[in-house]
Amino acid sequence: MQSSRLLLCSSQSLFGPAVTTTLPPCLRFPPHSIAIASSTSSPIRLRPLRSTTSSSSSSQVPVMASKDSLVQDPRIAGISSAIRIIPDFPKPGIMFQDITTLLLDPKAFKDTIDLFVERYRDQNISVVAGVEARGFIFGPPIALAIGAKFVPMRKPKKLPGEVISEEYSLEYGTDKIEMHVGAVQPGERALVIDDLIATGGTLNAAIKLLERVGVNVVECACVIELPELKGREKLGGRSLFVLVEGEGA
Repeated sequence: MQSSRLLLCSSQSLFGPAVTTTLPPCLRFPPHSIAIASSTSSPIRLRPLRSTTSSSSSSQVPVMASKDSLVQDPRIAGISSAIRIIPDFPKPGIMFQDITTLLLDPKAFKDTIDLFVERYRDQNISVVAGVEARGFIFGPPIALAIGAKFVPMRKPKKLPGEVISEEYSLEYGTDKIEMHVGAVQPGERALVIDDLIATGGTLNAAIKLLERVGVNVVECACVIELPELKGREKLGGRSLFVLVEGEGA
């Protein structure tokens, strides 16, 4: 069955009171699941936004670790409905979350970028690191809007200059993620962005690669999470911010 679950957009502490006070009463839903109609055969579920940080990382990013007010944002429904789900791709049993249809919807695409920008605009982030390949779609507009540089995290042998790499495990074998030497500096604050978190191996490798050169990874951000695959558990307690929760992977 094709379905997606929506997560509530946070947060009073990050977006500021100006955002929460502008929401009319009709949009201030109670903090529990609400079924609404969707274009698929299953209902969409509105759920509290999950942005988790363990105690080990909360001292580094106290703002991100704070408890967020539960605020429904009407943009989330449009984002979820714009994501197409394709069964049995790229192999049987996989429910592929296709964000190309989101990119065809200018409003949903803009709303996606705006939600990330609103969260990170005032976090003194100087690096947005995008994971190949779809992190290259969402990362650059976020970086431009918050005044940060964009750093591509690429697959092996894709970058022309001297690189630093981090290996990570796949279901069968291993792979690497690379970035240019000198692209980031010790002490910089970074956001790691990708379209989706599944098993979490690639995001974890990106975090490790940045931290090896002294960068403070403030948070990871994805449009979609597949919670059944427990990718959060591989992030070592780092904070993860997602908009839409998918099913069926």
